[in-house]
Amino acid sequence: MASCLPNNASPFLFMLSMWLLISISEAAKYVVGGSETWKFPLSKPDSLSHWASSHRFKIGDTLIFKYDERTESVHEVNETDYEQCNTVGKEHVLFNDGNTKVMLTKSGFRHFISGNQSHCQMGLKLMVVVMSNNTKKKLIHSPSPSPSPSPSPSPSPSPSPSPSLSSPSPSPLPNNQGVTRSSGAEFIGVMMWLGVMMLLL
Repeated sequence: MASCLPNNASPFLFMLSMWLLISISEAAKYVVGGSETWKFPLSKPDSLSHWASSHRFKIGDTLIFKYDERTESVHEVNETDYEQCNTVGKEHVLFNDGNTKVMLTKSGFRHFISGNQSHCQMGLKLMVVVMSNNTKKKLIHSPSPSPSPSPSPSPSPSPSPSPSLSSPSPSPLPNNQGVTRSSGAEFIGVMMWLGVMMLLL
């Protein structure tokens, strides 16, 4: 009876490892700031904010901070310390290796500041919004607004919809920061699952 447990667990571990491999292949790597990287002075005080707002980060993606470790560092901080450029805190995670890789493991906000308070106050800080994988799929696969008129015609002309109500079209991956995601990854995952289920039978 005990010898059956490894055989039953083995297909589960196989499926889990395949799912992890597929998830990793879909993840992207972003060099923070693009060509500007994590350095001071910045070309504009809000250049990192503009860079972050032009990308869609999801769970599994990786941020890469490139900087001179002799003069710079990266602190991951809470929202309050981010706003105040507070470089000292018990909950801070400090990086100073010059090539820091941070994997985005959960959805929500992540806050990063320079370890040099004056650099942070001059704009060397970054806040990113990490979307869950479900949110990303909804954005990509949401149907386009229907061009047909509404069922109940209105006597007055209807105003054009505001830009915030229209569904955004998926933005392409940045050409120099992202890794191409596999479009057939979900299909491969389903096929692997079916193969494992057939082996179990």
